[in-house]
Amino acid sequence: MKSKAAFLAIPVFVLVLLTLPSQANAGPTGFDLPQPNGCHPVGTETVVLRDSHRSRDLLVTMWYPAVEGTSALAAYMDQKTGDALAERWKLQPDFQRLVRTHSATLAAIAAGGPFPVVLLEHGADVVPAIYTVLAEGLASSGFIVVATNHPPASMISVFPDGHVLKFTAYWPEKADYRTQGVAIGKFVEEVLVADVRFVLDQLREMNSHDRFWERQMDLSKIGIVGHSLGGTTAALATLEEPRILAGVNLDGSTFPGMNGDVRPVPVHKPFLFLAAEEHASNPAVQIREYVGSESNSYYVIVGGADHGSFTDAHLLTSRFSRESATDNKCV
Repeated sequence: MKSKAAFLAIPVFVLVLLTLPSQANAGPTGFDLPQPNGCHPVGTETVVLRDSHRSRDLLVTMWYPAVEGTSALAAYMDQKTGDALAERWKLQPDFQRLVRTHSATLAAIAAGGPFPVVLLEHGADVVPAIYTVLAEGLASSGFIVVATNHPPASMISVFPDGHVLKFTAYWPEKADYRTQGVAIGKFVEEVLVADVRFVLDQLREMNSHDRFWERQMDLSKIGIVGHSLGGTTAALATLEEPRILAGVNLDGSTFPGMNGDVRPVPVHKPFLFLAAEEHASNPAVQIREYVGSESNSYYVIVGGADHGSFTDAHLLTSRFSRESATDNKCV
């Protein structure tokens, strides 16, 4: 198990650093996201997974190594999601129509598989699409990236049948900071980590029986990367889920959430904290609550980075902001 974890963890750690958003190319009629830095073209598919035991539907977007083809490039996000993000981040209307991805819809999967899997967990009150730069970079480098939209933690979930779920608070809004943190941690454990387990079960089924995905995923090599609240999810899922061999926390706190009296919990697996400089210097933000052993727990401060630097946020606001300062933070 150690050798499998090391094989997966090292490239994931490096790729997270290399694929932090930097700059994109803006043309008169479009806005190209940064070119993925791997050797594969990228394909993508979004599916709806139904958890009948919990009466819960999940939108799951997958990016994967693909072959060159004639498939159309995927939209950055759908109209309703774009409208919600434009309103929240004060972006120009219909900005998403100008953003060009590098992911071809349902392109054929590249030869050379099966490929290792990386679960990508979003922050609170955002959507998986704002991690497209990171997802495409990982997929182009030989990983199958699986990003779940987790209502009600996500800003919006727009399902193919037209129904929409929007963000709702899952903590007592008038409670003290610690009480809120404990409630957030309870939600992560009971809802988000349960979603992770369900998605892993579904990936096993797809890998065994789905015509498109059969034998394409190496489910002996699974890692997880999460930003903000997703970092909390990544930490707890790495600790509790034996199928996950390594994890990355992008500037997020950990269970039970942002409390100074929480003691370190050993993960016993390779785990990386990537922290923004602004949070690393803030004693109120407990970003190292989970630790591994001295040989497999890593803590990196990214100089000059803020919380949104691990997403596509700065690319979008630099091109589409309706005002000079935009509050695009996520919890």
